[in-house]
Amino acid sequence: MGKQTEITISGVGGQGMILCGTLIAETAVLQEQKMATLTSDYGVETRGTFSKSDVIISDREIFFPDVTEPDLVVCLAQVAYERYSGKIGEKAILLYDSDSIVPHPEQAARERGIAVSSLARETGNPATANILTMGLIAGFTGAVSSEGAKQSLKEFFGRKGEKVLLLNYKAFDTGYALGRNLK
Repeated sequence: MGKQTEITISGVGGQGMILCGTLIAETAVLQEQKMATLTSDYGVETRGTFSKSDVIISDREIFFPDVTEPDLVVCLAQVAYERYSGKIGEKAILLYDSDSIVPHPEQAARERGIAVSSLARETGNPATANILTMGLIAGFTGAVSSEGAKQSLKEFFGRKGEKVLLLNYKAFDTGYALGRNLK
């Protein structure tokens, strides 16, 4: 029997949570020959309302596309944090952007704050927070490899020029190193 990893990536519209989930799922399927599902939820407005991507990655058939028992929940906005904090299963870990979220101290044992927004700014562009998050997820879960993820980034960002691609590689690498160190 194989391993299945369930991930919820949440925030608000405009933060790139849907793209983050899409790139992770595509990496699993196209680069690593795994099975993956992706479901997304977002408000009708394009910016500022709750949005999320649920990604399931497995080396065996996936029978239900929605995350029911997450291994990892990532929250990049307070509204997302309020939806999940204290409500996830015992095996799950919740990572949140400590730059924009006020955590509940009673959940500290199963939640970890990471300065995602600040780190994205330090990489050269705050808009790379979603790619930094992708790296964080890949490094923490091991569900997709760094090499596979970078190939997906190349396919997505490569036509936008080398500068854009290298910026996204840098953001991914920053997140990946953080994720590996969280284990």
